[in-house]
Amino acid sequence: MHMLSSINRSEFLACPQLIRFDYARGQNGFEPTLLIKCNTLLLKYIVLGAPMQLAFAKCGGRLLYVLQICDDGDRGCILWSVVERDEELNGIRGIAHGQALVGFIFNELSVNVAWNDLVTAAISDHLSELIDSASIGQIDHSEIKLEAQTLLDKFHHEDECAAWLKIKITGKSEWHFIDNHFITADASSSLINLIDNDEGKHQEKLGIWLTDNLQPAGVYYSPQILKVPRTRELTDILLSHEFGATLIESKSISIFSRQNLPDRKKLGRDVSTHIGKAFTQLRGAIRTLKSGISVASPQGNVLSINREKPAHAIVLIPDLALIEHHDTYGIQFMQDFMEATGGFPHLLDISELLRVVQAAEMISARGNTITPMMAFDYYLMQRIQKAIASETLCIEVLLRFADNEAT
Repeated sequence: MHMLSSINRSEFLACPQLIRFDYARGQNGFEPTLLIKCNTLLLKYIVLGAPMQLAFAKCGGRLLYVLQICDDGDRGCILWSVVERDEELNGIRGIAHGQALVGFIFNELSVNVAWNDLVTAAISDHLSELIDSASIGQIDHSEIKLEAQTLLDKFHHEDECAAWLKIKITGKSEWHFIDNHFITADASSSLINLIDNDEGKHQEKLGIWLTDNLQPAGVYYSPQILKVPRTRELTDILLSHEFGATLIESKSISIFSRQNLPDRKKLGRDVSTHIGKAFTQLRGAIRTLKSGISVASPQGNVLSINREKPAHAIVLIPDLALIEHHDTYGIQFMQDFMEATGGFPHLLDISELLRVVQAAEMISARGNTITPMMAFDYYLMQRIQKAIASETLCIEVLLRFADNEAT
């Protein structure tokens, strides 16, 4: 059991991916602790042993630190932060003095899914010098961003990275995985486990966790088309209210079943194939709804669905950053989908779906008559307008309020 001090939940929820050091009380007293939050796809690379390293550099009188996760050959993802709190500095000081480092990993929902003891390579005295000369306190990231970006640009270039002190880290072979349960609106319990071999169902559960509270009855999971000679699934997740239905088709990428860890180029090809298939399925699902065919829960209960108003059709994927060719999902793609179905296409990953749900809850909380589902529908309408203006579905949108108006 660890008592974490330097991170609050709102900070974790606000940032899709981040790292923070802490100096937390564990079973053997205070010990250096590294908190890692990133998307589920990247978490899988971590627990499967992708190479990682920490790095430290001086930035505007502050201590900048980086975690590199090699999910794409020798390069890969970089998560970075700037020390602001005593607890962060004490955690880094602890590893400089040879204390053991413990790592905790969190998914997009800020849920702790696993922990492990991390082993650091030999650490030079230079890290202690960086620590001793570092200032702390709250920082305006907009002021330090340019200098930090310049340092980060040099990170991958061996002839320019002298400013960085790099330390390789490895985890023990066995991570300690944490089972997390959530209770849905219909009082059923569902398990979230990072190493679930059914990786597709795991992503669907994350989608349910996020959207289930939008309507009192909860979401409809795996609704079935009641058609002779046999029933078949309409879509993965369905919501409906007076202003229309929302259909979510989830497409994950299997990692655990592969013999070798794939690079991001391979993942990009895989996800492109899945996206095309998902939108084809959603076109068919919307046509089915308009036809009037009965749709029921897996238990056989016929569902009441708004079939008249335009539907939202969401394809849920592991990571929007995997999409290389944004113009594939441009104006023509959107127009074709809307003309064929009368509905609106959306392309989200779990982090972006979280943002949309958070926005709906914030909008609903500011009104007296706006339900979360109404706000969800409204925000998706605003989002598709942003997508049209950007000429691609591959966008990320963040809601902010200024003078009591959403922007």
